[in-house]
Amino acid sequence: MSEMISTLSENLQYYRKREEMTQEQLAERLQVSRQTISKWESGAAYPETEKLLQLCEIFSCSMDVLMRQNASKLAVEDNLKHREHMEKRRKWISIGITTLISAVALVELLTGSGVPEPIADMVFMAVGIVGILILVVQGIRHDNYKKKHPVVQAFYTKEEKESFDEKFPVRIATGIGILLMGGLIGMNGEYFEEMLPFKRFSEDFYYGIFLLLAAIGVGVLAHTGLGKDKYDIEAYNKEESADRKRANEKTGVWCGCIMLTATIIFMVMEFMFQLWKISWVVFPIGGVLCGMVALIFQFKTGIDDIFKDEIAKDETGMENKK
Repeated sequence: MSEMISTLSENLQYYRKREEMTQEQLAERLQVSRQTISKWESGAAYPETEKLLQLCEIFSCSMDVLMRQNASKLAVEDNLKHREHMEKRRKWISIGITTLISAVALVELLTGSGVPEPIADMVFMAVGIVGILILVVQGIRHDNYKKKHPVVQAFYTKEEKESFDEKFPVRIATGIGILLMGGLIGMNGEYFEEMLPFKRFSEDFYYGIFLLLAAIGVGVLAHTGLGKDKYDIEAYNKEESADRKRANEKTGVWCGCIMLTATIIFMVMEFMFQLWKISWVVFPIGGVLCGMVALIFQFKTGIDDIFKDEIAKDETGMENKK
């Protein structure tokens, strides 16, 4: 027990100083006296369970770390692990998304260059499968990581966050700019075909360039958005409500069904009706439908949370009146 009290007192000092808090500030948040904090940090007293839980919430740590482990040493290890995991996730998810869209772009580029359709379709399927597998692997890895590390300490410095925030608008603008440039080329494919002195490529080739630039632009936007997510430790540590988890599960099921249906429609249009000029449209439409489904479920969950909060407030008010 004495060893646990000693560890707790050392960890409290470490966490408080890391957060640049005085004993008075911590005492005010916990609604205790400064002398009480001083006694905890010196090992002369021991916090109640309720206060221990509040300390874990304030310092974004688990009870086990706070009471039994060396927080300063663990912070360095968690820092490196979390940085490495989130940066790999950011990179590979961006690559997976870019690869998936590039698969559709390759179909247009190859057919527009005179490559036989069966070969273009085989390339599409091969590249598309690679993109899907990348996303599946990263999803499983992140889920496993969160199970092993449900709580992560807030170790990113203020300077790191400010540096990213300064670059964030530029990166977003870059992604949008690449998308718009691709759209400009795609919409004027017929003009480029007539303007060039040689007729090596058809109009479909320029649609392929548009989709390829769209893949790069979306990849840049995804990479930037996931970078923002990387620094949001509070959101990572926040436990999802049961309703929100169910909403996410429903979103995943619906989106899976939508994209599977889109793939079947695409294959039917390609192989049975040879509608290769317009068949790629099913994937952007599928993506839009997935986005709409996600918004509907999240909106419904948000409304339900608001009603629950209001009901809880009313019940608390009635109890106080009694």
